[in-house]
Parts: sequence; structure tokens; C-alpha cells
Amino acid sequence: MTNSKLILLLKSVLSEELHWLSKWVRSPYYNSNPDVVGLFDYLRKYAPEFDSPKLSREKVFAHLFPDKPYDDQRLRLLMFRLADLIEEFLVAQRLKRDRMNFGQLLQAELGERNQYDLFVRENHKQGQNLDKNLYRDESYYLARWYLQHDHFFHLQTRRYKTSVDTLRDMMQNLDAFYMLSKMRYSTELRNRQNILSEEHDILLLDEIQKLVAEHPDFASNKVFEVYRDMLQLMENPDNEAIFLRLEENFTKSLVLFSPAYQSSMIRYLINITIQLYNNGKEKYLLKQFNLYQLGLEKELLLDDGYLPDSTFLNIIVSATVLKELEWTRLFISQFCEKISGEIQADAIRLGTAYLRFAEMNFRDSNDLLRQIETQEIPYQLRIRSLSLRNHFEVFLTDDSYYELVNYEAKAFDKFLRRDDRLLDTRIEAYLEFISFIQKMAYLKTNFQWTTLSRERLEKKLKGKKRIIAKQWLLEKIAGMEGKVQAETNHP
Repeated sequence: MTNSKLILLLKSVLSEELHWLSKWVRSPYYNSNPDVVGLFDYLRKYAPEFDSPKLSREKVFAHLFPDKPYDDQRLRLLMFRLADLIEEFLVAQRLKRDRMNFGQLLQAELGERNQYDLFVRENHKQGQNLDKNLYRDESYYLARWYLQHDHFFHLQTRRYKTSVDTLRDMMQNLDAFYMLSKMRYSTELRNRQNILSEEHDILLLDEIQKLVAEHPDFASNKVFEVYRDMLQLMENPDNEAIFLRLEENFTKSLVLFSPAYQSSMIRYLINITIQLYNNGKEKYLLKQFNLYQLGLEKELLLDDGYLPDSTFLNIIVSATVLKELEWTRLFISQFCEKISGEIQADAIRLGTAYLRFAEMNFRDSNDLLRQIETQEIPYQLRIRSLSLRNHFEVFLTDDSYYELVNYEAKAFDKFLRRDDRLLDTRIEAYLEFISFIQKMAYLKTNFQWTTLSRERLEKKLKGKKRIIAKQWLLEKIAGMEGKVQAETNHP
């Protein structure tokens, strides 16, 4: 029974709701079968996990009917009825929270029961409540259209006595719902297209983007602009003007979007800052960090109260590159218990290893990396690349580490080339990173580091579009010449 629909429904009921569910199951209006009550009372004892061996069907039936032989059909009928009651309870709980849906259902019922005056009164009330809602996205326009449609087409509404402006307004709300929905779904398809190399033809999208600016609400509702700019930015992600306008509109108009869309939007903006930063535009690292801070403050980066381990690590990388070390220490302590997934401990070790690297405690950083157990590809890429950077940093002050740097670089290269789970573009970015480290180490060890070699290497690196840790590599190249000269002058 532990994987049955009934148990899954019971798991969805919050502990503080079980008391009210008990009353619901016992209400003669909803249930008149005492065996259903008995089944609920027995199962409730095993909340919230509902995974006890005593929940086998045979043991449940034996508890309910101790003098009867096991009857699977009889138990299934009881389970089915209790599951129905829980579903009805969950819907009722939803309606208590969602007054808009409650009002729409009430108005529809009043209309069908020939209570036109009450129907109109409820319709007007729902319109007033809707306008109090801060969100002006596609859901708002759909709800507005729904209210107007129901009133206009009610049998007792005198349509030809109603101003034509009502009909025009209804059409404009329907247009706004369609336009915004089409643009939002298109951003999802375009995002998949960019990430998964899919191809999607989106009908009428060009026409809608042209019509959006003509809608009467366009000038007063920033949601239209945000959706439009998202699509344009996906087509041209390097367009900084669109990004800056989108960022400003979104952050200043945050309350106009539902929490779910705020979350989706801020993640998209963060991804764009990462892309722009990787293309050599350093100022976007700070923008990325500021967006992470906003996302944490508004809890937009959490999934069911937990922070994905990949987001946890990305935040640490951004913060440490910006030398926000005290902030990073506080962040790790605050969120270490909120990391989702089964590899929480490894995420903390890796995040702390990045912090130790930024603190220039390179050996401590590598000690933490060696404690990480997971073999997941994203972790292995981070572990191997950070380990190589740690060894290279130590090599800069101790030439005896040259062979170890070379060994690590070759092992990482071999790992990348043999794993077919990696995208070619991702492999290329890491292989380029390895190549530059090997080149720098070779030039230093063989006394071939000169101003000319530095300039050539620097120019070559700046021309690379796909390479990880680009800014760090540029810093190492810039710092190498002075270090080599110092070693030359003080043998």
C-alpha cells in the first residue's frame, strides 16, 4: 500500500491539516461509511512518512476486520472512497486560499440558479478584487476577460443596451492574454532551443511582437516590455542594451510578476550575465552577483525551500572571484543545511574548496577536493579544474610542482576526451583551459617566458570564446612576467 495513490495523497496533506481532514472524513455530508473512517484513523497513525511494514494491505485489512478473511476487493473500495474524500478536501483547501477561483465558481452557480442580481453583484466584486492584484501578467487578462464574457453573455444581460466599449475591452483583454502567453511560451521554447540544440518554428510570433506595442496597455504595463525583451535577447544574447533594459524593467517591476515567473526570469538573467562575462565583459560578474543576492533575498532561487547544489556552487564561484570572502563564509554557514539533493556534504566541501582557493590556501583546497566522493560529471569537472589551478598556483612559487601540474593536466585531458556524455563545446572550453596552463608552466620552467611570449599568449587567450576561468588565466599571464623577472634577478 505504501506506493498507492491513497498513501501519496495522504503524504500531500500537511500535518496541521490532518485534524481538519479527520473532521472532513467524519462529516455525514461527505461520508457515511464508518469503515472509511476506521481506515483513515489507522493510516493516520503512521504520518507523515506512511512507510511502516504495518501498512501492508493484509495488515490493514486485519486491523479493520479482525474476524474476516482478507478481501482485496473490499479494501480497494475503501481505499478508493478515502482517496476521493482526500481529493475533495484538497480542492476545498485550495478554494479557501484562491478567492478568485472561489468567486468565479460562485458567480457561475448564481448565474445558473437564476439569481441574476446576485450574479452581477458577485461579478462586479470579483472585478474589484482582480484590480487589487498587483500581477498584470497573462493570468490577469484571462481572468478579466472571463468576468466580462460571463456577464456579457448571460441570458438576462441586455447586450444591445451595453456600450460597445465593453465588447472592445473584452477583446483587448483576450488579445493581451494571447499575446503574453504566446511570448512567454516562446521564451521557454527558445531557451530549450539554445540549451538543447532543438529547432522550433513558432507560428505568428513575429506578428505578435509587432502588435504588442499597439496594445493600449503596453505603455503602462512593463510585463509586455519584459516579455518582448526576453525574446529579443534570446535571439541576440550579446546585445547589452537589451539586457540592461530588461534587467532594469524586471528589477523595478518585480511585484508585477508571479513568484514562479520571478524565479524563472531571474535565473534567465543570471545565465545571460554568465554568458556575457565569459565573453570577456567583466562588469557582468558583479551584475551576476547582485542578481544572486536579489534571488536569495526574495527566495527566488529556492525549490521547495531548498537551494539546488549547482546554484549554491555558482554563487560561491561568483562571490569568491569578486573577493567577497566574508560574504561567502556567511553564505555557506547560512545555506549549508538548505542544499537539495543527496550530495549535500560534497557540495559543501566543494564550495569551501573554492573559498580556500580564493583565500590562497591552495593545499587546504585540494585536501577538501580529495574528500569529495561523488562521480557526477559536473562535480568532476569542477574538482579537476580547481585542483589543476591549485597545483599551478603552488607551482608559481615552487618549480618542483611542474611534473605534478603536467600530470594533472594530462589526466584531465584524458578524462575529457574519453567521456562521451560531454557536449563538444564544453569539452573545448576545458581543453583550452588545460592548454594554456601547460603552456605557461612550460615557458616558466624552460626559461622562455619573455615580454613577447606574454603578449602572444595574452592576445591568443583574449580571442578565445570558449574557455573556462578566462579572467583567472589572464591574471596569471599578467603576473607571470614580474614573477619570472624576480626569480631571474634573485637566483
